[in-house]
Amino acid sequence: MKEGGRWLDALSGLPLRLLPTLPYSRPESASGNLWTAEAEDLSASAEAGGPLAFSGVNFRLRKGGRAALTGPNGSGKSTLLRVLAGLLPPAGGAVRALGRTPSTGRPQIAFLAQRPAFTTPFPITLRRLVATGTYAQHGWFEECSHRSGTVERALAMLGLSDLAERQVQSLSGGQLQRALLARAAVQGAELLLLDEPYAALDDASRELVDAHLFAPDAKFSVLMSTHGIGGLSRFDQVLEMSGGGLRERAGGAPHA
Repeated sequence: MKEGGRWLDALSGLPLRLLPTLPYSRPESASGNLWTAEAEDLSASAEAGGPLAFSGVNFRLRKGGRAALTGPNGSGKSTLLRVLAGLLPPAGGAVRALGRTPSTGRPQIAFLAQRPAFTTPFPITLRRLVATGTYAQHGWFEECSHRSGTVERALAMLGLSDLAERQVQSLSGGQLQRALLARAAVQGAELLLLDEPYAALDDASRELVDAHLFAPDAKFSVLMSTHGIGGLSRFDQVLEMSGGGLRERAGGAPHA
């Protein structure tokens, strides 16, 4: 084969050799920023074109911190979380999450709705659901390991090992919440946006979730909406939404 032909063959095969090493999504990190999320004069509606759920909202979430989002029903807590997750556009003002304008498809951000649901019947086991958290770390044609040590540790951490082969549609609401938290752990999410994560949990599940979310060595940040007044001393920030606005209340000791 002529020298020119060998070079042509090498170049034509290069994209296929590179694709397995190219991740689905661009790596990102908030490591260079003191704040994991920020808002300035932010306003938003619960649905496009609807009335404002809140306006003039300003806050900064500390990197590695635990922040509670409190307020009555209809005060805009879920709307704010969805804006930060990139699921709703802001109506005005500025907002950033992990140093960027919020958008969907960012593996470093995990949003858990208050009532997560799957289309029934959704043909996926709990283990496979948790393992999908690894997908963003793999290349386009690279085989994913669904039984990796990372997945098994996440299942054990949230008390799900015995349920790993169950179909997701057979899970209770609390079990599904724990499964999605395990997926976020496998995903390596740096910011967890949690909408009433304790609503469907029994006491045993709550203890498992607490141990994970408030682990002293955890590196992720948490913004969690909650109705509970008790236990706010665990959070280093408390953001209270009321009357279409937000104010920050004193929290407990900073998260270690």
